[in-house]
Amino acid sequence: MSEVLSATSSASASQVVAAVDAAVAAVKNGGLAVIPTDTSYAVICDAFNSAAITKLRMAKKQTSDLALPVAAGSLETIRGVANFSVSANDLACAFWPGSLTILTVAQDSLSWNLGQPGTALAVRVPHHEVALAVLSQIGPTVMTGAQLAGAAAIQNVEQAQGALGELVDVYLDGGQLTGQISTVIDATTPDIRLIRQGSLTLAQIREAMPSVIDASASR
Repeated sequence: MSEVLSATSSASASQVVAAVDAAVAAVKNGGLAVIPTDTSYAVICDAFNSAAITKLRMAKKQTSDLALPVAAGSLETIRGVANFSVSANDLACAFWPGSLTILTVAQDSLSWNLGQPGTALAVRVPHHEVALAVLSQIGPTVMTGAQLAGAAAIQNVEQAQGALGELVDVYLDGGQLTGQISTVIDATTPDIRLIRQGSLTLAQIREAMPSVIDASASR
């Protein structure tokens, strides 16, 4: 049976620690956890555990050819799995932790099943205390929206339970979230492109990198 643990601002420090520890243990044991982030609720699993990835896709009713994003508790951890260009690294330094997802290229040495070979690797370090506490104890972690494929972003833990049910081992209740989405930048080529505008605006990104191309309208 799924466990729901409080990690809200009104929870005690010991309750939050217990909730974080339970989510970490679930993921390390090959299970799924739902955690709050700086945008919406996300479901996470071990990026190198193929059975856990299959379970996550089942929970989201997602086809196996869709690429899964990866998150971590630090830029240094992301550098271990992503082959960052100078521009991608500059953007990560400017906006992480934060609601910016960067499409880049995975390191050649990795053995995982996150999508079709040759697809871009989406990476992020979220700006949320609980999410960072969980991710920092796991390493590279699949982190994708807790909603079913094609549905709206999840804003509270009850919505997450309704979407994913008992396939998730641990739900961390972080209270009501904004339900926003992260902004997505494609840094797989020398021409850096904005392909989805979320909570970070094009104007904010261009303050750090004026050459970013707005490709969001064409998608």
